[in-house]
Amino acid sequence: MFVRRVRLLVGLLVASICICHGQSGPSQQTTRQAILEMFSGGEAPFKRHLTTEMQNKLEEMTKESPSGTSPLQMLAMLRTTDPDSFQAFDLGPILFSFNNPSQHERYEVQIDNEDPRGDEYLMGLSLHLVRNGVEQEMPAQMHFVLNMKKQQGVWRLDALTMNTTLPLNDPRILSKSWWGPAFFSAFSGATPDPKPLVVTDERPKLSPLRAVRMIDIAENIYAQNHPGIGFTCTMADLVNVGKGLDEDGVYKFMDAEFAGGIYNGYRFTLSGCERKPARTFRITAEPLAGKGKAYCSDYTSNLRASDDGRGVTCLIAGKTTRK
Repeated sequence: MFVRRVRLLVGLLVASICICHGQSGPSQQTTRQAILEMFSGGEAPFKRHLTTEMQNKLEEMTKESPSGTSPLQMLAMLRTTDPDSFQAFDLGPILFSFNNPSQHERYEVQIDNEDPRGDEYLMGLSLHLVRNGVEQEMPAQMHFVLNMKKQQGVWRLDALTMNTTLPLNDPRILSKSWWGPAFFSAFSGATPDPKPLVVTDERPKLSPLRAVRMIDIAENIYAQNHPGIGFTCTMADLVNVGKGLDEDGVYKFMDAEFAGGIYNGYRFTLSGCERKPARTFRITAEPLAGKGKAYCSDYTSNLRASDDGRGVTCLIAGKTTRK
């Protein structure tokens, strides 16, 4: 009798699992996946993530002028012909990156914040410039807010807010060299200087907070490029995650000093990524002199700081910071 009851119980469990499996449909696309598909694909994916009202208007315009160039076709023409110059990221703080190896620079569209609101989703973005592996101060601070709305089970772009701040009190804004070849060309319409940017060893040092953020970004790039390994606990692995070549060989994402774990008066330590594939990591930055703030972050890109200069304090009770 007992054996029969056990068999009956097992049979009911198996049947319930099969029923649940049969009822579960394909996983819905996340908002980030929808944005990546919209801006990484061609005309059809872009149109799919426009609102139904916008799609109907575009079809109406096409019928009225079938021989003309539609706005979607113009968008497709603007896409780069070099797939290595454009990257999209499923994970981490970077959404898109645009690489320019000849000038040793990369523009990154980074995620500043996300605000889910049921059938609406707001994503704050900002544009950053990295040159010779070091993030540069940009003359124009550019911020964007994508307002996504779910229609018929699909995330669609409902609004785009753009905000640009120009420091008109800074005389450097008149200098072409401050803008960078690609940025200057995009805003002025002028042809950038064909001569490659002169690379020098006199690179400005990153602040410890910016260095932690740079390591955070490098970890996410490394994990995406090495899915079987995941995040790495070896700092030297992160120095060469950038793409491109220069006269010395591999284009460096970060300063080579990071490989030794010591940079600009701070000791940088990676942990929590020993098991493979590693799905988590922690990074701490502690002042070598023992005085000053400690900084830390992890795979959630939560930047924090502690006043006692200890990395363990930062990880346990550090305060969120952006400065």
